Amino acid sequence: MTHDATRAPDPAHSEPQIFRVLGPALVGFEGLLYAAVGLLLAAAAVLVLVGTVSELVRGIDHGAGGVQTGVSVLDRILLTLIIAELVYTLRLVLRTHALVVEPFLYVGLIAVVRRILIVTAQFERPPNGGRALTNLLYELGLLGLLTFALASAIFLVRRSRHGQPEDSADLLADMHSARA
Repeated sequence: MTHDATRAPDPAHSEPQIFRVLGPALVGFEGLLYAAVGLLLAAAAVLVLVGTVSELVRGIDHGAGGVQTGVSVLDRILLTLIIAELVYTLRLVLRTHALVVEPFLYVGLIAVVRRILIVTAQFERPPNGGRALTNLLYELGLLGLLTFALASAIFLVRRSRHGQPEDSADLLADMHSARA
């Protein structure tokens, strides 16, 4: 009596031929796609930085208001930080082959802070009142709640990491220390 009937099938032989051929091709395509996205993010960051310097020089030359120029420069700097956080997330995904939620929470938090700065800068020249002012106040309140929600989510994600297996927690700690 042979033991072939009770032996578990070998995964290498049970996988259809198409998956053995397509698997490496898709991994290669994924690498190319991530490289292209990384290059586009780098180009976007350079363009934002050049535009920021240009706007700062233009604001100084034309005697634009200090608050408006400052808010505009700060807005662009925060946009650059969002791009940097996306590049970091891309690096993390390429290194670990796992999608981590925490960098996306940081991107969301930075985006909310950007919008809060823009809304508060609009109070420099507030609307005459009525519905436009009410909408700005509603938006500012919702952005405050969203900031609290994102900060809470970041706290919970960090707290939940303490229960992870050692290797994944160590990998994330290594990525954070390499980032600093």
